[in-house]
Amino acid sequence: MSSPPRIAISLGAAFMGYATHAGFLARLHALGVRPVAVGGSSAGAITAGLYASGLDQETIRQTVLSPRLHLSFVRRTKWLWHQLIGSLFYRHPGFFDPRGAIDHFESVVGRRNIESLSNPQLLIALSDLSKHETLFVRSGPLATAMAASSCVPMLFTPLEFENRMCTDGGVAHESPIDPWFTDDGIDHIIIHRIDPPYKKPPVMPLARLMATITATHASLNRQILNDRIELARLHGKKLTIITTCHSRPSPFFPGGLKQCYELGDASAQKLFDTELSNPI
Repeated sequence: MSSPPRIAISLGAAFMGYATHAGFLARLHALGVRPVAVGGSSAGAITAGLYASGLDQETIRQTVLSPRLHLSFVRRTKWLWHQLIGSLFYRHPGFFDPRGAIDHFESVVGRRNIESLSNPQLLIALSDLSKHETLFVRSGPLATAMAASSCVPMLFTPLEFENRMCTDGGVAHESPIDPWFTDDGIDHIIIHRIDPPYKKPPVMPLARLMATITATHASLNRQILNDRIELARLHGKKLTIITTCHSRPSPFFPGGLKQCYELGDASAQKLFDTELSNPI
């Protein structure tokens, strides 16, 4: 009798998409799916970090549904002063100071290093602004990596991670999977993406700016994803991509995160019913 495939799950970058990803992983967990590795960029890095740290699913659910999570990314911002100093002296300024997110994640997962997590292993993508390269992080401080991977350029000031100034891991890798191509302990790679439905461009100037950044980001990552599909095939890995579609949650109305969580749950159930319940 053949052994079940060893699964790795990568969670894609998406604005406040951590609740959707959490619902996705929680349903798979309830169905008995135990990945050997999880990874993510941005919001996906947050959920992957929470899951890999060994927290129970109810604690993760409460964490991702709480407004304290997204508010932590602005909590330490010194209004006007931060923006003024950043624009004058920072090489890579951002509107908000995200250091409070590190404090928040440490309060949830503790002061732990990524290399201490082995069941499952954890992979987080970061973008190094100095060397202009992607870091596929599998060691170093967990809370800092989770926060740094979520620092959307221009919106948040980059964070220092192991002597590198780092920002949004989703800039070049919406769903990090590259190190898994040559990992003999992984047979099946699953990517969970979050895609918003098309709607008319926003009216407010700042919202239009963010929409333009997001659209550019999506175009780049769609092409990279297509390349990764071919690379997975060349390395003999089974690759499954599942997309949950919903509007981006609003930081001003966090109650919508509960629906996002439930939509992620439904996507996982669909994946299990169609592909994982009777693996070949």
